[in-house]
Amino acid sequence: MKTGVLTIHPGSLLARLAGICSMMCDELAPFPGRSQTTWRYVVACATVILIAQTLQVHFLAISLIVVFFTLQENTVLTRLSGVRMILGTTIAVALSLLLIKYFIDIPLLRIVGACILAMSGMYFMRISKYGSMGYLIALWITYSQSILDTYDNPEMITRLILWFWVAVTFPIIIAMIVNYFFLPAHPGRLLNDELNRQLDEINIQLESKKKLLTAPHLSLNSIERGILTLHKHLTFATLGEREYQSNQAFHLMRITSIDRLHTAAAQLSQLVVNNFTTEQLNLIQKLQNACRDLKCSIENGQKFTFAAEQFSTRPALSTLDITLYEMIYAFQAASEITRTQAGTIAAQKTSSLVPDAFTNPVYLQFALKTILATLFCYLVYTAVQWPGIHTSMLTCIIMALPGLGATLHKGILRIIGCIAGSVVALIATVFIIPHLDTITGLLMLLLPMIAIGSWVAAGSARTNYIGVQFVFAFALALLGRFGPSTDIVEIRDRLIGILFGIVVSLIVSITLWPEREGAELRNMLARLLRSMAALARAGDGIGTEMDKRKKIDQARLQGWALLTKNREMQARVALEPGWQYAHNSITIETQNWLVQAQELLFAINWLQTLLQHTESAFPKPLMNTLKTFREYSAKRLDQLANSFEGKQLIDKVLTPPDLDSLLAQARDNGNAQTEEIITAVQTIYQRIVQLDEHITPSVNPLSRLS
Repeated sequence: MKTGVLTIHPGSLLARLAGICSMMCDELAPFPGRSQTTWRYVVACATVILIAQTLQVHFLAISLIVVFFTLQENTVLTRLSGVRMILGTTIAVALSLLLIKYFIDIPLLRIVGACILAMSGMYFMRISKYGSMGYLIALWITYSQSILDTYDNPEMITRLILWFWVAVTFPIIIAMIVNYFFLPAHPGRLLNDELNRQLDEINIQLESKKKLLTAPHLSLNSIERGILTLHKHLTFATLGEREYQSNQAFHLMRITSIDRLHTAAAQLSQLVVNNFTTEQLNLIQKLQNACRDLKCSIENGQKFTFAAEQFSTRPALSTLDITLYEMIYAFQAASEITRTQAGTIAAQKTSSLVPDAFTNPVYLQFALKTILATLFCYLVYTAVQWPGIHTSMLTCIIMALPGLGATLHKGILRIIGCIAGSVVALIATVFIIPHLDTITGLLMLLLPMIAIGSWVAAGSARTNYIGVQFVFAFALALLGRFGPSTDIVEIRDRLIGILFGIVVSLIVSITLWPEREGAELRNMLARLLRSMAALARAGDGIGTEMDKRKKIDQARLQGWALLTKNREMQARVALEPGWQYAHNSITIETQNWLVQAQELLFAINWLQTLLQHTESAFPKPLMNTLKTFREYSAKRLDQLANSFEGKQLIDKVLTPPDLDSLLAQARDNGNAQTEEIITAVQTIYQRIVQLDEHITPSVNPLSRLS
């Protein structure tokens, strides 16, 4: 039937192109902090170019890429990465000089020694939290072999190696200075900005409901990102700022309170309200005032005061009342926190090495296959006498990541960035470079391209490496000499080298000890289910209301964190070659499964919130039945977790105890929150059945809940 509307099949080429365009728009869209990060990249790169061109420092393209590796999302990470990179580079240069000193005239021993050092670096990268130092050692030891094959003068080789140390070290220092003084991203400031942003979102929801307007929907993804972002900023603020170190517990409790407010605001955004009572309007206005007061206290570093006595203590009569009362309790919790009462959190000492560093053969296999791929590229370009494709060796080291999916993902990004940078460099070489004769003209050409790459590099982990590779390929082609370069052969050679290195790395990774994450994904999914079971049980057997809320908050946070980790791992597994046949069918629909898990996590949390605010309004038998249902849900989730882990199911058909009786009791009670309780119970039960259907076929017994 003709409807006059173009219909696009979900699996068609047009649908896929539309999906790609939508993803690109999302990846390139601005977000808080992206423009500041881009400016820091551009200022640091401009400074490095001016110094390198003025003082004729070699390896300018490498200096620019070092800027991108050093500059991180905040000042603490930048300082840590900079120090580790300087140490790693210094050790790598020292080892290279030792190889030259003893084996420059014995190529076989020099190559064997380089392979052993590079393999040791890659092994260290996998077993230590300081693995970036090992990565730099492997990368430089590999790159130095191309220098040794190009020059036969020991003095020239030594000077170039020492120049490399200068070319890496000075941009690290420049990047650290720029990051600290130019639009500095201090983690404490980032934490306060995120707290204020969430308070603004909460205030917008309250204002829109008060005026009966449609407010932007607060999705579950925004709640998940919000709480995890707050904890990430607090972690780095604790590492870098003394005030946060001494008052970590205080800030953690404040984060928890605002997370509860944000979650309540998300529930508020889903409510359809046509009118308010006078008392509800007054309550909303007071909550808005509390939002502004809390925001001012965060900005000024003052204590937040909140008088709960100004609010009515009448029982909640609707879902709106429950949501608003949840906000009241969250504000009250925020006001009751003091720095002296919160105290400090004892720092947990962790080993710098992973627990199975010397027993797990995977780490050694990873290092060995990386070096085998690198050595193969070295032998090929040496045998065909094509030194221009020495970038294939570096590509093998750069592509070395745990997991086939992560390796393929980085390879795709590297190809896209390299092709884009090479094409732009080719156009500039043919049409623009011949007309340049000053450093000003060179900067006018370079800085816009660096700004474009920086904007992409400041984005999400899904695409940010494209920006880094774009700048590197562009600079490698144009900044190889201290003057205008019109040699397009280098652009061709380096592009071919990168593509060849990616192909070799993927072939070796797939055929030799492939690291697939399918089994680990199933274990991670099981952990997520167990965290939701813990949330369902949270608060049982705990005396004080504060301790009960603390347990619920901790369980919810763990659930959000595991949900994010599952999404990241699922995205990597989906990129693994042959994943459809290597893992069970659960992998095919894992993305939809995780969406349902997210909704279940939110539903369990909402049921817990309902019970906290309506416990006195329901008779004890009904509350006991609800407790039994929560225990049933927890046991069912534990059973599903067992199935993910391959354990035998016990009592597969687990009937919800007295579920029909629960619904009947709720309806007979006649309380205003009856329908909300029924909806929450039905939602939880439906989501559990849907999750079960993705694992093992089962009969859907939802008819008994309708």
